[in-house]
Order: sequence, then C-alpha cells, then structure tokens
Amino acid sequence: MNRTRLSGFVLADEVSGNVPEHILLRRREIYLQLRELPDEAFSRLQYLQPAIGCFNRCSFCSQHAGTDVWQITRDGLRDLFSAVRQAVRDRPDLQGTLGADRVHKPRVLFPYLDNDIGSYPYLDEYIRLIGDLFGCRVRLTTVGFSAHNEALGAMHHTIATELNSGVAGVRFSVTPFTIGLGASGSDTSRTQFWQDIARVLALYRPLIDRIGTGKEKVSVELRFRPLVAVGPVVDTVIEDRHVIATGAHLLVSAAGAGRPPSCRVIATRNNIPGRRDDSVAPEPVFSVPGQTYLHVVSDDLGRGDLTQSVHRALRGDLGGGVARDVTVYRMEHVDGEYYACDPTFSDNGMMRSLMIYPATSRRTSGYNDATRFFLNTLLEVKYAHGYGRRAEFPNATARDIATVLLRMRRYASVLRRYDRQAAAHLSDDVIPLVAGYARAVLAAGLSPSAFFSRRMTIDTGQAVNQGRGHVLFKGLLSASDIPANPWEERANAISGSKGRVWRIAPTPYAVDGAAPAPARHGRKNEVAGRASLVIEELDPRYVQPRDFETGQALRRYHITGIDVEHVTLAEGRRQFLFPGLRQELRAGRADSA
Repeated sequence: MNRTRLSGFVLADEVSGNVPEHILLRRREIYLQLRELPDEAFSRLQYLQPAIGCFNRCSFCSQHAGTDVWQITRDGLRDLFSAVRQAVRDRPDLQGTLGADRVHKPRVLFPYLDNDIGSYPYLDEYIRLIGDLFGCRVRLTTVGFSAHNEALGAMHHTIATELNSGVAGVRFSVTPFTIGLGASGSDTSRTQFWQDIARVLALYRPLIDRIGTGKEKVSVELRFRPLVAVGPVVDTVIEDRHVIATGAHLLVSAAGAGRPPSCRVIATRNNIPGRRDDSVAPEPVFSVPGQTYLHVVSDDLGRGDLTQSVHRALRGDLGGGVARDVTVYRMEHVDGEYYACDPTFSDNGMMRSLMIYPATSRRTSGYNDATRFFLNTLLEVKYAHGYGRRAEFPNATARDIATVLLRMRRYASVLRRYDRQAAAHLSDDVIPLVAGYARAVLAAGLSPSAFFSRRMTIDTGQAVNQGRGHVLFKGLLSASDIPANPWEERANAISGSKGRVWRIAPTPYAVDGAAPAPARHGRKNEVAGRASLVIEELDPRYVQPRDFETGQALRRYHITGIDVEHVTLAEGRRQFLFPGLRQELRAGRADSA
C-alpha cells in the first residue's frame, strides 16, 4: 500500500519514514474495525481501560476484579490511540475528541474500573497520548503502589511533575480490604503498606500544589467495613406506640403515631443554597416526611420483656445506655421494607445513621449501623478549636491528630458500657485504619491540616453493596447492587441521571490453551481465544453492560490486533506491583536470580 495513505497513522513523536510499514498497516487494520462502531462509542466514552485485573485483591471489590492482569503494552497503546484518532477524524461531529457528550466530566477519561491504574507501567504514555491526540485529561484512582518498585515511582514522579496538566484528579482509596492491610504474612506487612502510602502521597504533592484538593481534584477517601449485626427484629405496636427493637437498639414512636408511611427517594438536592462545588454532596429527597422516634441504645434494654423495656425508656431509665430523638423513614426495595433512622447528615455535619431490616422471604433480619465515627470525631475536634464543619483547620498540629485518635479510643471505652457491637467495630475496624492514615499523612510531609481538611480527607462511610462487598452485609441484602440505605439509592439516582456510557478494555485470553478461572479474570470480563479489546455500552447505575431495570443486554463489540500482555499474580508480587509487600522479598528475589 502507498505509504502516503498510511501517513495518518504516524504519531507526532514519530518520523514518518522511520515507522516500519507493518506497524502502520497494523494500525490501519485496527482503524477499519473501529469504523464500524457507533458515534456514541467515542462521544460517550468514559472508561478507557488499558488494563483489567487487580493484584490488591480487595475482599469487598465492588467490580469483581480478577487476581491476574491483562494489560495493553506500550506499543499496543500507540497502535490503538493512533487508530482511534483516525476513526474520530472521520466523524466531524466528534470534533477530534473523546467523551465530549457525557454530562459527567466531559472529555475526562477514566483508565480504571476493575483494575488499579497505579500499577500500570505505561500510565505516563497513556496520559501523554490522551492529551496530545484528543485534548483529554484523565482521572486516576488507586490504593497505591510499592515503594520498592523504582520504575513505578519514577513514572508517578513524572506524572505528578511533568504531566500533571493532563490529570484532572486523583483519588487515593484507603480501605481495610486490600491484601496489603490484611493480616501480615510472609510477603505483606501493614507497616510497609502505610510506608508505601506515605511515599505515594509525597510523590503527588506537586499535583496537589497545582490543582488543589477536593473530591474531584486530589483527595484521600477512607471507606470502612460496615457494622452489621444479624438477629431478630421486633416490629410491633405496644400500648398505641410503634416499637422496633433489634440488638441494643430500641425505637419507640409517639403515642398514636403508627408506622411511618411508605417512602422512597424521589430526587437529590444540594443542601446548601448557592453552593455547587465538589465539596457539597447532594442529599436524597424523600417522597414523604419521616416520623420522630425515641431511639435508645442499650445492651441491657435488649434483654427481658419488651413492654417493660419500653416503659423504662419512656421514663428515662436507660439501663446505662443513651437516648435521643431520630427521624425514621419506612423504605422499600426488592427485598422488602426496611427502616432508615437519620439516614442523612445532621445540621452539624455528623452522621449517626441506622438501618433496620425485618426478615422477609428474601433476606434475614438485623441492623446496619452506618455511623461515621471518624468524621464525627474530626468535627468534634474542629468545633473545639472554633472552626465550622466546612472550614479548614490551617493551624492544626500533630497533637490535634493525636487528639482525634484519643477521642475515638475513649469513645470506644464508653460504648462498651451499652453497645458492645459498636465498641468492637470502632476499636477493631475504624481506629486502626485512621491511625495508619494519620501516620502516612505526617510521614509524607503533608501539613496536619490535610488530615482535617474535608477536601483532602473524606470519610465516605461504609463499603457499598456492590460486587464482592455483598458478603459484608451477612444476608441482610439478598443480592449485590440492592441499595443498603437511602444514601445508596441517592447514588443510583445520580448515576442514572448521567445517561449510558461506554467502555474500552482488554479481554482476558486463554493461557497455555486453557481458559483462566473466574477468580483470575474477574466477573466483568468474558474470556477470549486471543488478545482483543471489548467495546461496550454500560448502565452507570451499576456499571454493567445491561439495563439496570430490564436486564436487557446493551451494545457490545470486539476488536483484535492490539498487543496485550498477561501478568500473573505471582509476577505482580515479584515485580512489587502492589503496596504492602515486604522489602525482604527483594533480597529473596535477588538471591534466587
């Protein structure tokens, strides 16, 4: 073929006469396949994944990621993006760019879904090409990477310093579920994990200086194990009062009030007039008002005759527990009715939310205490220093961080007197994660004010009921993707309003003639016979290639000709491709070499 006809596949950093013809022909073959795609595959593209699979093996993974990685090579990236550029040029309405028709972050591409982009070794090339060829930027999310992989460290330094104009934002995800924070074993160490996180935060300080902090800029999101207890739920009327009881929790309505009316989330709203920035989370709007109940928390009141417990609660005999008024909504989803108590933030910014699930034919009974202990304590310390809930704490010190940890430990001691489940959760699940993060912030050289900043440190609450996270709810929800609370219903409403999006990603392929096990390739991906990419339409409400309500399959295509490499979990360990790996493994690897 005449090389002139292939000139459109030469990239800006290549000399036309020096690019071998077989490479240009390969790019043209990819382009010919891309020509068959609908315009929406480009104009509504959101997830342009160069890799699938994740070595971190988070036990709650919302995306069912596999333990092996299939990733596009550096040459494969250049071939693909060259072909995509030509396909986009053929369509004048696309104006030479990608993702421009999306409501949510137009022209910002997400290189992650069921993968951790922090360990992708060609991410710098990806960011360069996305910016140079399409004028797009990227949003990154990662749990971090190992400090013992010098090449990854150098690449991220380049991204944070030289390529930061191509980065729209970075979210560092801190959860207790990643393998690096599991029980320390022969190859991982919690101490090493937090050292790795500190290095990651330090590396990205130039990006923080450039674009600032915020949920849509640079932030650290902490997500905790849900506090779930399975047990009987009593839902009855005693002496003309509606009563709900489970575990240490007793709720009593006003006399004659009856059960709350059936309620649903009908919309979302910004609860601060005039504020539309990323520091304000939209809250759910309910179809009917909730009802006021007396909420008593006491392990002692949970024993014995319920009528006597109600009498004691009404006269203020709390059995060593605590009481307050709460607003209760009677919600309903596919599993049946449940009660949501104070499901939104209070006026002072704190969250003390409780969901109670009576047994149905689809689920067991129990409760989910969604109190945000870390957030509440942060605010208490800020208020003590005279700062409002949304104000920064510019003169915070390491002593103030220590005060947060001390207050949580003291609160755990108090909770043991009347709510042993919550005390154990705070001591075992919340405090260790916060303490590790605090050490990482200080070790990274960040100001202690970053620890208190609502723009940098975001307590996102508990894990959601998606993917493998379903097991954390212990049967209170019959399947994944069922909203556990009104806050998750609100998230579905927000996602649904964005419209369908598209994804491009490698497909896992057979290894040595045998298809990999589902645990290795993940549940979002079908196995192919050879290296290829999937290009598919997604419903953003649960990021699946099916309609959320009807289950109908959405559009899907496959293309071949892109170079994809397979990296096993064992190789990921040898290459230090995830955080928390002990340094001794390096010595062992050198000895074996």
